[in-house]
Amino acid sequence: MKTYFITGATGYIGEVVAERLLAHGVRLEALVRTEEKAARLEGKGIKPIIGDLADARLLKGAAERSDGVVHLAVSHTPDNERLDTSAVDAILDGLSGSGKPFVYTSGTLIYGDTSTAIVDEAAAPRPQPFLEWKAKQEQKVLDAAERNVRSIVIRPVLVYGKGGGLVQAHLRLCQELGMAKYIGDGSNAWSTIHVDDLASLYDRALTYGLPGSLYNAASREQVTMRELMGAIARNAMLESAVGSLSLDEAMEILGPNAWPLSISQRISGLKAEKELQWEAGSPSILEDIVRGSYS
Repeated sequence: MKTYFITGATGYIGEVVAERLLAHGVRLEALVRTEEKAARLEGKGIKPIIGDLADARLLKGAAERSDGVVHLAVSHTPDNERLDTSAVDAILDGLSGSGKPFVYTSGTLIYGDTSTAIVDEAAAPRPQPFLEWKAKQEQKVLDAAERNVRSIVIRPVLVYGKGGGLVQAHLRLCQELGMAKYIGDGSNAWSTIHVDDLASLYDRALTYGLPGSLYNAASREQVTMRELMGAIARNAMLESAVGSLSLDEAMEILGPNAWPLSISQRISGLKAEKELQWEAGSPSILEDIVRGSYS
């Protein structure tokens, strides 16, 4: 029986990925920061390793003992670049020369605004300055194939489902503000992926992904921000408060988080469908918001 080491197992995506892997009969060891979270993982049959992303020695040792690593943890501090860089270096050192898999989590914001084009993995990243370090991290992971690490990068789009994630956060914000607003005319569109389908992709990539592989994690669904905010408004009973804001007005409310809501993220996931025999089959994000897990 294989044992995988996972970071971020108590997070929104990580929890579902961990459950998926356990269901397929593997053992899991997971990095956690607190005794409380450790007890929560033990209750699910996951062996906790108490520590954090700054502990390079711990991460290297966990990687060396494992049959592969899935890195899903996100540092929510201003020092996230340093922590993630240190953590990835330690994990790669632990896996170097082993041929074992390392699945690294990035994101499609690295493409910037895709406008009306549908972007696939062949497109060059156009990261904003605050994401340039992430592009370097991706390349470091992909280049680790030369160190005999079966390295794989996954870029998820807008993740939804199970009543959580950014949709839940935005729903709560709209309820607090008493309004559901899109930016401009709301015609900018995002690709989406259900968290269950995303977990399935991690599972497939961990098992079948080739060294140095990059995959967009996207279903074939695309929704405009106007459609998304309309569904959120129906959920929150704010139909009369749906409308438009300028980017400047949105930034006064959301700060830098307004920028992603003003751009398009039209992303192709066809490469993963073809190479990993993976497909997304969950209900649409609009249906889930109005009649599914968010209702």
